[in-house]
Amino acid sequence: MLSVIEMLRAMTMFACLLIAGSASPQVPAKASPQPVIVDASNLSESVRDVLARVRPSIVQIKGFFGSNTANNFHGTGFAVAPGGVFMTNYHVVAELIMHPDKYRLEYHTPEGKTGKVEVLAVDVRHDLAVVRAEHFAPAPLPIDPTVPAKGSRAYAVGFPLDVGLTITEGISNGRVEDAFYARIHYSGALNGGMSGGPALSARGTVTGVNVAGYRFEQLVAFLVPASHLSPLIEQALTKPADLRELKKSVTAQLRAHADELLGAFAGAMPTQVTAGYALPAKLAPFVDCKASGDPAADAPVQQVTIQCAAKAGLYVQQGLFTGDIRYAHYILSTDKLDTWRFANRLSGLARATGAFGRPKHVGPFDCETNVVKLRRFDASLMVCVRSYRGLEGLYDITVRALSLNESKRGMASHLDMHGVDFTGGMQFVKRFVEAMEWQE
Repeated sequence: MLSVIEMLRAMTMFACLLIAGSASPQVPAKASPQPVIVDASNLSESVRDVLARVRPSIVQIKGFFGSNTANNFHGTGFAVAPGGVFMTNYHVVAELIMHPDKYRLEYHTPEGKTGKVEVLAVDVRHDLAVVRAEHFAPAPLPIDPTVPAKGSRAYAVGFPLDVGLTITEGISNGRVEDAFYARIHYSGALNGGMSGGPALSARGTVTGVNVAGYRFEQLVAFLVPASHLSPLIEQALTKPADLRELKKSVTAQLRAHADELLGAFAGAMPTQVTAGYALPAKLAPFVDCKASGDPAADAPVQQVTIQCAAKAGLYVQQGLFTGDIRYAHYILSTDKLDTWRFANRLSGLARATGAFGRPKHVGPFDCETNVVKLRRFDASLMVCVRSYRGLEGLYDITVRALSLNESKRGMASHLDMHGVDFTGGMQFVKRFVEAMEWQE
Protein backbone atom coordinates (compact mmCIF):
# COMPACT_ATOMS: atom_id res chain seq x y z
CA MET A 1 0.00 0.00 0.00
CA LEU A 2 1.37 3.41 -1.01
CA SER A 3 1.19 6.69 0.80
CA VAL A 4 -0.13 9.68 -1.15
CA ILE A 5 3.39 11.12 -1.28
CA GLU A 6 4.79 7.90 -2.76
CA MET A 7 2.09 7.77 -5.41
CA LEU A 8 2.53 11.38 -6.46
CA ARG A 9 6.27 10.81 -6.62
CA ALA A 10 5.61 7.98 -9.04
CA MET A 11 3.48 10.30 -11.16
CA THR A 12 6.44 12.61 -11.69
CA MET A 13 8.35 9.72 -13.27
CA PHE A 14 6.11 9.72 -16.31
CA ALA A 15 5.57 13.48 -16.45
CA CYS A 16 8.57 13.79 -18.75
CA LEU A 17 6.74 11.58 -21.25
CA LEU A 18 4.00 14.15 -21.65
CA ILE A 19 4.97 16.27 -24.62
CA ALA A 20 3.33 19.63 -25.15
CA GLY A 21 2.47 20.25 -28.75
CA SER A 22 4.49 21.60 -29.82
CA ALA A 23 3.16 48.89 -38.70
CA SER A 24 0.22 50.56 -40.59
CA PRO A 25 0.00 54.20 -41.71
CA GLN A 26 -1.44 56.42 -39.00
CA VAL A 27 -4.02 59.13 -39.58
CA PRO A 28 -4.09 62.08 -37.16
CA ALA A 29 -6.94 61.68 -34.71
CA LYS A 30 -9.63 64.24 -34.15
CA ALA A 31 -10.30 65.65 -30.70
CA SER A 32 -11.97 63.23 -28.29
CA PRO A 33 -15.76 63.62 -28.13
CA GLN A 34 -17.21 65.42 -25.15
CA PRO A 35 -19.07 63.33 -22.55
CA VAL A 36 -22.78 63.10 -23.19
CA ILE A 37 -25.15 64.25 -20.43
CA VAL A 38 -28.33 62.18 -20.45
CA ASP A 39 -31.59 64.00 -19.74
CA ALA A 40 -33.69 61.42 -17.92
CA SER A 41 -36.88 63.29 -18.85
CA ASN A 42 -36.33 62.44 -22.52
CA LEU A 43 -34.64 59.06 -22.33
CA SER A 44 -35.23 57.75 -25.86
CA GLU A 45 -33.80 60.92 -27.38
CA SER A 46 -30.81 60.69 -25.04
CA VAL A 47 -30.13 57.10 -26.09
CA ARG A 48 -30.13 58.18 -29.72
CA ASP A 49 -27.78 61.01 -28.81
CA VAL A 50 -25.35 58.63 -27.08
CA LEU A 51 -25.34 56.30 -30.07
CA ALA A 52 -24.87 59.16 -32.53
CA ARG A 53 -21.93 60.52 -30.53
CA VAL A 54 -20.02 57.22 -30.23
CA ARG A 55 -20.98 55.72 -33.61
CA PRO A 56 -17.98 57.15 -35.55
CA SER A 57 -15.56 55.54 -33.08
CA ILE A 58 -16.96 52.00 -33.23
CA VAL A 59 -16.17 49.27 -35.75
CA GLN A 60 -17.14 45.71 -36.38
CA ILE A 61 -14.16 43.33 -36.37
CA LYS A 62 -14.52 40.26 -38.57
CA GLY A 63 -12.37 37.15 -38.72
CA PHE A 64 -11.95 35.20 -41.96
CA PHE A 65 -10.58 31.72 -42.51
CA GLY A 66 -8.10 31.61 -45.37
CA SER A 67 -9.22 33.46 -48.48
CA ASN A 68 -12.93 33.06 -47.76
CA THR A 69 -15.12 36.13 -48.15
CA ALA A 70 -17.68 34.86 -45.63
CA ASN A 71 -16.57 35.66 -42.08
CA ASN A 72 -15.97 32.93 -39.50
CA PHE A 73 -16.61 35.12 -36.43
CA HIS A 74 -17.11 38.75 -35.56
CA GLY A 75 -17.08 41.17 -32.66
CA THR A 76 -16.91 44.88 -31.92
CA GLY A 77 -14.11 47.35 -31.25
CA PHE A 78 -13.94 51.00 -30.18
CA ALA A 79 -11.26 53.67 -30.56
CA VAL A 80 -9.11 54.23 -27.46
CA ALA A 81 -6.04 56.11 -28.74
CA PRO A 82 -4.92 58.20 -31.74
CA GLY A 83 -3.61 56.44 -34.82
CA GLY A 84 -6.43 53.94 -35.30
CA VAL A 85 -5.93 52.10 -32.00
CA PHE A 86 -8.99 50.13 -30.89
CA MET A 87 -9.97 48.00 -27.90
CA THR A 88 -11.83 44.71 -28.27
CA ASN A 89 -12.03 41.32 -26.54
CA TYR A 90 -9.20 38.81 -26.68
CA HIS A 91 -11.64 36.13 -27.76
CA VAL A 92 -12.48 38.21 -30.85
CA VAL A 93 -8.87 38.01 -32.10
CA ALA A 94 -7.79 34.70 -30.54
CA GLU A 95 -7.94 32.61 -33.72
CA LEU A 96 -5.52 34.92 -35.52
CA ILE A 97 -3.04 34.70 -32.64
CA MET A 98 -3.24 30.93 -32.27
CA HIS A 99 -3.35 30.26 -36.05
CA PRO A 100 -1.75 33.26 -37.78
CA ASP A 101 -1.35 31.44 -41.09
CA LYS A 102 -5.04 30.48 -41.23
CA TYR A 103 -6.98 33.61 -40.24
CA ARG A 104 -7.09 37.31 -41.03
CA LEU A 105 -8.95 40.23 -39.44
CA GLU A 106 -10.79 43.15 -41.01
CA TYR A 107 -12.71 46.11 -39.63
CA HIS A 108 -16.02 47.33 -41.03
CA THR A 109 -17.54 50.70 -40.16
CA PRO A 110 -21.28 51.40 -40.11
CA GLU A 111 -20.70 53.53 -43.22
CA GLY A 112 -19.11 50.65 -45.13
CA LYS A 113 -15.40 51.47 -44.85
CA THR A 114 -13.17 48.39 -44.48
CA GLY A 115 -9.51 47.61 -43.93
CA LYS A 116 -6.99 45.33 -42.29
CA VAL A 117 -6.60 44.89 -38.53
CA GLU A 118 -3.39 44.00 -36.70
CA VAL A 119 -3.18 42.93 -33.05
CA LEU A 120 -0.80 44.91 -30.82
CA ALA A 121 -1.32 43.50 -27.31
CA VAL A 122 -3.57 41.07 -25.42
CA ASP A 123 -4.72 40.51 -21.85
CA VAL A 124 -6.08 36.96 -21.75
CA ARG A 125 -7.06 37.06 -18.09
CA HIS A 126 -9.36 40.04 -18.61
CA ASP A 127 -10.37 39.07 -22.17
CA LEU A 128 -8.99 42.24 -23.75
CA ALA A 129 -7.01 43.04 -26.90
CA VAL A 130 -5.67 46.22 -28.47
CA VAL A 131 -5.64 46.35 -32.27
CA ARG A 132 -4.79 48.88 -34.97
CA ALA A 133 -7.05 49.57 -37.94
CA GLU A 134 -5.45 50.33 -41.29
CA HIS A 135 -6.19 53.83 -42.65
CA PHE A 136 -8.92 54.57 -40.10
CA ALA A 137 -8.36 56.69 -37.00
CA PRO A 138 -11.55 58.10 -35.46
CA ALA A 139 -11.68 60.06 -32.22
CA PRO A 140 -10.94 57.92 -29.13
CA LEU A 141 -13.77 57.52 -26.64
CA PRO A 142 -13.18 58.93 -23.13
CA ILE A 143 -12.47 56.24 -20.51
CA ASP A 144 -13.60 56.38 -16.88
CA PRO A 145 -11.76 53.76 -14.76
CA THR A 146 -14.14 54.03 -11.80
CA VAL A 147 -16.83 51.37 -11.36
CA PRO A 148 -20.31 52.90 -11.67
CA ALA A 149 -22.42 52.87 -8.53
CA LYS A 150 -25.08 50.19 -8.26
CA GLY A 151 -28.26 51.37 -9.92
CA SER A 152 -26.52 53.67 -12.39
CA ARG A 153 -27.97 53.88 -15.89
CA ALA A 154 -25.73 52.20 -18.45
CA TYR A 155 -25.57 51.46 -22.16
CA ALA A 156 -23.81 48.83 -24.27
CA VAL A 157 -22.99 49.28 -27.95
CA GLY A 158 -22.02 46.68 -30.52
CA PHE A 159 -22.95 44.64 -33.58
CA PRO A 160 -25.24 41.85 -32.28
CA LEU A 161 -25.71 38.82 -34.51
CA ASP A 162 -24.41 40.76 -37.53
CA VAL A 163 -27.57 42.91 -37.75
CA GLY A 164 -25.90 46.33 -37.57
CA LEU A 165 -24.77 48.74 -34.88
CA THR A 166 -27.06 48.55 -31.84
CA ILE A 167 -27.32 50.15 -28.42
CA THR A 168 -28.96 48.46 -25.43
CA GLU A 169 -29.96 50.10 -22.18
CA GLY A 170 -29.67 48.68 -18.68
CA ILE A 171 -28.51 49.20 -15.12
CA SER A 172 -24.98 48.82 -13.81
CA ASN A 173 -25.14 46.61 -10.72
CA GLY A 174 -21.55 47.06 -9.57
CA ARG A 175 -18.83 44.46 -9.24
CA VAL A 176 -19.81 40.81 -9.20
CA GLU A 177 -19.27 39.50 -5.70
CA ASP A 178 -16.72 36.74 -5.18
CA ALA A 179 -15.63 36.56 -8.84
CA PHE A 180 -12.04 35.42 -9.45
CA TYR A 181 -11.49 38.36 -11.80
CA ALA A 182 -13.39 41.62 -11.49
CA ARG A 183 -16.55 41.86 -13.59
CA ILE A 184 -19.44 44.32 -13.61
CA HIS A 185 -22.99 42.98 -13.76
CA TYR A 186 -25.03 44.69 -16.49
CA SER A 187 -28.80 44.20 -16.58
CA GLY A 188 -29.18 45.00 -20.28
CA ALA A 189 -28.93 42.57 -23.18
CA LEU A 190 -25.59 41.51 -24.65
CA ASN A 191 -25.79 39.27 -27.68
CA GLY A 192 -23.15 37.49 -29.73
CA GLY A 193 -21.24 40.02 -31.82
CA MET A 194 -21.36 42.75 -29.18
CA SER A 195 -18.19 41.33 -27.60
CA GLY A 196 -15.52 43.99 -27.37
CA GLY A 197 -17.92 46.91 -27.66
CA PRO A 198 -17.99 49.74 -25.13
CA ALA A 199 -20.20 49.89 -22.06
CA LEU A 200 -21.07 53.53 -21.42
CA SER A 201 -22.17 55.57 -18.45
CA ALA A 202 -25.02 58.05 -18.64
CA ARG A 203 -22.37 60.70 -19.37
CA GLY A 204 -21.10 58.83 -22.40
CA THR A 205 -17.80 57.69 -20.90
CA VAL A 206 -16.50 54.13 -21.29
CA THR A 207 -16.87 52.27 -18.00
CA GLY A 208 -16.33 48.75 -19.28
CA VAL A 209 -16.04 46.36 -22.21
CA ASN A 210 -18.82 43.99 -23.25
CA VAL A 211 -18.33 40.27 -22.71
CA ALA A 212 -21.26 38.97 -24.72
CA GLY A 213 -20.81 35.27 -24.06
CA TYR A 214 -20.35 34.22 -20.41
CA ARG A 215 -19.57 30.57 -20.06
CA PHE A 216 -21.32 29.73 -16.81
CA GLU A 217 -24.36 32.04 -16.68
CA GLN A 218 -25.59 32.38 -20.23
CA LEU A 219 -28.51 34.67 -19.36
CA VAL A 220 -26.50 37.21 -17.37
CA ALA A 221 -24.42 39.96 -19.00
CA PHE A 222 -21.03 41.04 -17.68
CA LEU A 223 -18.56 43.81 -18.42
CA VAL A 224 -14.79 43.99 -18.00
CA PRO A 225 -14.10 47.08 -15.83
CA ALA A 226 -12.47 49.98 -17.68
CA SER A 227 -9.70 50.13 -15.06
CA HIS A 228 -7.94 47.34 -17.00
CA LEU A 229 -7.80 49.28 -20.26
CA SER A 230 -5.09 51.90 -19.73
CA PRO A 231 -2.23 49.48 -18.84
CA LEU A 232 -2.91 47.43 -21.97
CA ILE A 233 -3.19 50.53 -24.17
CA GLU A 234 0.14 51.78 -22.86
CA GLN A 235 1.73 48.40 -23.54
CA ALA A 236 0.34 48.37 -27.08
CA LEU A 237 1.67 51.87 -27.82
CA THR A 238 5.12 51.42 -26.28
CA LYS A 239 5.85 47.73 -26.90
CA PRO A 240 3.60 46.37 -29.66
CA ALA A 241 4.14 42.66 -30.29
CA ASP A 242 4.08 40.58 -33.46
CA LEU A 243 1.91 37.48 -33.71
CA ARG A 244 4.69 35.11 -32.67
CA GLU A 245 5.38 37.16 -29.55
CA LEU A 246 1.66 37.39 -28.83
CA LYS A 247 1.27 33.60 -28.84
CA LYS A 248 4.15 33.30 -26.37
CA SER A 249 2.48 35.98 -24.29
CA VAL A 250 -0.78 34.01 -24.26
CA THR A 251 1.02 30.94 -22.89
CA ALA A 252 2.83 33.01 -20.27
CA GLN A 253 -0.42 34.66 -19.18
CA LEU A 254 -2.19 31.30 -18.91
CA ARG A 255 0.62 29.98 -16.71
CA ALA A 256 0.50 33.09 -14.55
CA HIS A 257 -3.26 32.65 -14.24
CA ALA A 258 -2.82 29.02 -13.16
CA ASP A 259 -0.26 30.04 -10.54
CA GLU A 260 -2.59 32.74 -9.24
CA LEU A 261 -5.51 30.31 -9.12
CA LEU A 262 -3.59 27.67 -7.18
CA GLY A 263 -2.16 30.37 -4.92
CA ALA A 264 -5.69 31.37 -3.97
CA PHE A 265 -6.09 27.97 -2.28
CA ALA A 266 -3.07 28.37 0.01
CA GLY A 267 -3.52 27.77 3.72
CA ALA A 268 -5.64 25.25 5.58
CA MET A 269 -8.05 23.30 3.39
CA PRO A 270 -11.59 23.54 4.83
CA THR A 271 -13.63 20.34 4.94
CA GLN A 272 -17.27 19.38 5.40
CA VAL A 273 -18.40 16.19 7.16
CA THR A 274 -21.05 14.12 5.38
CA ALA A 275 -21.97 10.58 6.47
CA GLY A 276 -18.72 10.30 8.41
CA TYR A 277 -16.41 11.56 5.65
CA ALA A 278 -14.63 14.90 6.05
CA LEU A 279 -14.07 16.14 2.49
CA PRO A 280 -12.74 19.37 0.93
CA ALA A 281 -15.58 21.89 0.79
CA LYS A 282 -15.78 25.52 -0.36
CA LEU A 283 -12.07 26.26 -0.68
CA ALA A 284 -12.24 29.97 -1.53
CA PRO A 285 -14.85 32.76 -1.72
CA PHE A 286 -14.99 32.59 -5.54
CA VAL A 287 -15.70 28.83 -5.54
CA ASP A 288 -19.36 28.01 -6.15
CA CYS A 289 -20.63 24.87 -4.39
CA LYS A 290 -24.00 23.16 -4.63
CA ALA A 291 -25.30 20.15 -2.71
CA SER A 292 -28.19 17.83 -3.53
CA GLY A 293 -29.63 14.52 -2.39
CA ASP A 294 -32.38 11.99 -2.99
CA PRO A 295 -35.30 12.62 -0.59
CA ALA A 296 -36.96 9.27 -1.35
CA ALA A 297 -36.63 7.16 1.80
CA ASP A 298 -37.26 3.90 -0.10
CA ALA A 299 -34.49 4.46 -2.67
CA PRO A 300 -32.07 1.50 -2.79
CA VAL A 301 -29.15 3.89 -2.38
CA GLN A 302 -29.13 7.21 -0.59
CA GLN A 303 -26.78 9.65 -2.32
CA VAL A 304 -25.54 13.11 -1.37
CA THR A 305 -23.79 15.03 -4.14
CA ILE A 306 -21.56 18.06 -3.54
CA GLN A 307 -20.28 19.85 -6.64
CA CYS A 308 -17.89 22.82 -6.63
CA ALA A 309 -16.42 24.96 -9.40
CA ALA A 310 -13.94 27.82 -9.31
CA LYS A 311 -15.51 29.34 -12.45
CA ALA A 312 -12.15 30.85 -13.29
CA GLY A 313 -11.68 29.33 -16.76
CA LEU A 314 -10.23 31.44 -19.57
CA TYR A 315 -11.03 31.34 -23.27
CA VAL A 316 -7.98 30.37 -25.33
CA GLN A 317 -9.41 29.62 -28.77
CA GLN A 318 -12.45 28.01 -30.35
CA GLY A 319 -13.20 24.83 -28.42
CA LEU A 320 -10.67 25.45 -25.66
CA PHE A 321 -11.23 26.92 -22.21
CA THR A 322 -8.60 26.30 -19.54
CA GLY A 323 -7.26 27.49 -16.21
CA ASP A 324 -10.07 26.13 -14.06
CA ILE A 325 -10.68 23.74 -11.16
CA ARG A 326 -13.76 21.62 -10.46
CA TYR A 327 -14.34 18.98 -7.83
CA ALA A 328 -17.22 16.86 -6.61
CA HIS A 329 -17.99 14.36 -3.86
CA TYR A 330 -20.55 11.56 -4.05
CA ILE A 331 -21.42 10.03 -0.67
CA LEU A 332 -23.51 6.85 -0.83
CA SER A 333 -25.16 4.59 1.75
CA THR A 334 -27.58 1.69 1.61
CA ASP A 335 -29.57 -0.66 3.81
CA LYS A 336 -31.15 -2.48 0.87
CA LEU A 337 -28.33 -3.56 -1.47
CA ASP A 338 -25.90 -6.37 -0.76
CA THR A 339 -22.19 -5.63 -0.49
CA TRP A 340 -21.36 -6.58 -4.09
CA ARG A 341 -24.14 -4.50 -5.66
CA PHE A 342 -23.32 -1.50 -3.51
CA ALA A 343 -19.61 -1.74 -4.33
CA ASN A 344 -20.46 -1.91 -8.04
CA ARG A 345 -22.66 1.17 -7.73
CA LEU A 346 -19.96 3.09 -5.87
CA SER A 347 -17.12 2.11 -8.19
CA GLY A 348 -19.12 3.36 -11.17
CA LEU A 349 -18.71 6.88 -9.78
CA ALA A 350 -14.94 6.57 -9.72
CA ARG A 351 -14.49 6.34 -13.48
CA ALA A 352 -12.77 9.22 -15.27
CA THR A 353 -15.52 9.54 -17.86
CA GLY A 354 -15.11 13.24 -18.63
CA ALA A 355 -14.64 13.37 -22.42
CA PHE A 356 -13.48 16.97 -22.37
CA GLY A 357 -10.80 18.46 -24.59
CA ARG A 358 -10.09 17.95 -28.28
CA PRO A 359 -7.13 15.88 -29.51
CA LYS A 360 -5.85 18.86 -31.50
CA HIS A 361 -5.54 20.84 -28.25
CA VAL A 362 -4.40 18.23 -25.73
CA GLY A 363 -2.47 14.98 -25.68
CA PRO A 364 -3.73 11.65 -24.28
CA PHE A 365 -4.04 11.02 -20.56
CA ASP A 366 -1.47 8.91 -18.74
CA CYS A 367 -2.91 7.40 -15.56
CA GLU A 368 -1.72 5.57 -12.49
CA THR A 369 -3.91 3.86 -9.88
CA ASN A 370 -2.92 2.69 -6.41
CA VAL A 371 -4.44 1.95 -3.02
CA VAL A 372 -3.35 4.70 -0.61
CA LYS A 373 -3.65 5.22 3.12
CA LEU A 374 -5.54 8.39 4.01
CA ARG A 375 -6.58 9.69 7.42
CA ARG A 376 -8.24 6.73 9.17
CA PHE A 377 -9.31 5.02 5.94
CA ASP A 378 -7.89 3.47 2.77
CA ALA A 379 -8.83 4.56 -0.73
CA SER A 380 -8.23 3.69 -4.35
CA LEU A 381 -6.59 6.71 -5.95
CA MET A 382 -6.31 7.28 -9.69
CA VAL A 383 -4.31 10.25 -10.99
CA CYS A 384 -4.27 11.09 -14.72
CA VAL A 385 -2.17 13.76 -16.44
CA ARG A 386 -2.02 15.10 -19.98
CA SER A 387 -0.19 18.00 -21.62
CA TYR A 388 -1.38 20.74 -23.95
CA ARG A 389 -0.32 20.99 -27.56
CA GLY A 390 1.21 24.37 -28.37
CA LEU A 391 0.91 25.68 -24.80
CA GLU A 392 4.11 24.52 -23.17
CA GLY A 393 4.06 23.92 -19.44
CA LEU A 394 0.29 23.51 -19.07
CA TYR A 395 -1.37 20.26 -17.98
CA ASP A 396 -4.76 18.79 -17.17
CA ILE A 397 -4.81 16.68 -13.99
CA THR A 398 -7.74 14.41 -13.19
CA VAL A 399 -8.10 12.61 -9.85
CA ARG A 400 -10.58 9.96 -8.72
CA ALA A 401 -10.60 8.75 -5.09
CA LEU A 402 -12.78 5.86 -3.93
CA SER A 403 -13.17 4.86 -0.27
CA LEU A 404 -12.53 1.22 0.67
CA ASN A 405 -13.34 1.20 4.39
CA GLU A 406 -17.09 0.44 4.60
CA SER A 407 -19.30 -2.17 2.96
CA LYS A 408 -22.61 -0.25 3.06
CA ARG A 409 -21.32 3.30 2.99
CA GLY A 410 -18.72 5.00 0.82
CA MET A 411 -17.63 8.03 -1.12
CA ALA A 412 -16.20 8.84 -4.55
CA SER A 413 -14.36 12.12 -4.98
CA HIS A 414 -13.55 13.83 -8.29
CA LEU A 415 -10.98 16.56 -8.92
CA ASP A 416 -10.45 18.04 -12.40
CA MET A 417 -7.78 20.68 -12.94
CA HIS A 418 -7.40 22.31 -16.35
CA GLY A 419 -4.33 24.14 -17.58
CA VAL A 420 -2.12 24.09 -14.48
CA ASP A 421 1.60 23.74 -13.83
CA PHE A 422 2.53 20.10 -13.21
CA THR A 423 4.42 20.64 -9.96
CA GLY A 424 1.91 23.09 -8.52
CA GLY A 425 -0.98 20.90 -9.63
CA MET A 426 0.46 17.79 -7.98
CA GLN A 427 1.09 19.70 -4.77
CA PHE A 428 -2.57 20.71 -4.78
CA VAL A 429 -3.63 17.09 -5.41
CA LYS A 430 -1.60 16.00 -2.38
CA ARG A 431 -3.23 18.61 -0.12
CA PHE A 432 -6.70 17.88 -1.51
CA VAL A 433 -6.48 14.13 -0.94
CA GLU A 434 -4.72 14.30 2.41
CA ALA A 435 -7.49 16.57 3.75
CA MET A 436 -9.96 13.66 3.50
CA GLU A 437 -10.70 11.88 6.78
CA TRP A 438 -12.98 9.19 8.17
CA GLN A 439 -14.44 10.52 11.44
CA GLU A 440 -16.53 7.63 12.76
